[in-house]
Amino acid sequence: MRTGWGILGTGLLLAATLANAGCGTACSTMGYVSVITVKLEGNADAVDEVQMCSDEGCSQRLPDYGPAVPMKTVQPGVPGSDTPTPFIPATPPAAFLGTRTDIDTWAFSISQAGLPEHVTVRALGADKAFLAEQRNDLVWTRVGGSEQCGGPVTTPPIILRVS
Repeated sequence: MRTGWGILGTGLLLAATLANAGCGTACSTMGYVSVITVKLEGNADAVDEVQMCSDEGCSQRLPDYGPAVPMKTVQPGVPGSDTPTPFIPATPPAAFLGTRTDIDTWAFSISQAGLPEHVTVRALGADKAFLAEQRNDLVWTRVGGSEQCGGPVTTPPIILRVS
């Protein structure tokens, strides 16, 4: 009789374990980068910089570091291996990090938590004069992942007319 209860107990424990196995959701720890694209129409050649601002603050332009420099490992006895690797400073935190991807296209990654509901974009000339400015409401759409775990999101490009 004791072996009967042991088998029954083991069976109940196994059934409870299997029933609860599907209840939890294991989400990846992968972070997703959300990018907002700004397309310039009109006189894009006059634009030196595009800024993006939200309630969290304004963008910072990513510096152009030039081509990547390979890292060097110091190896005793190997000539030239003790040359220091160039230091690339960390970019200070900003609401958005922006970069020009083409003559008329800018990409802004969101560096703060949360997705803004609206942004203001500005086109600046080389003398930092405002060439164009507009406020935009953003509509975010998830393009991967799941409702439980989240995933990458996108919003349609912002079109900024520069006269």
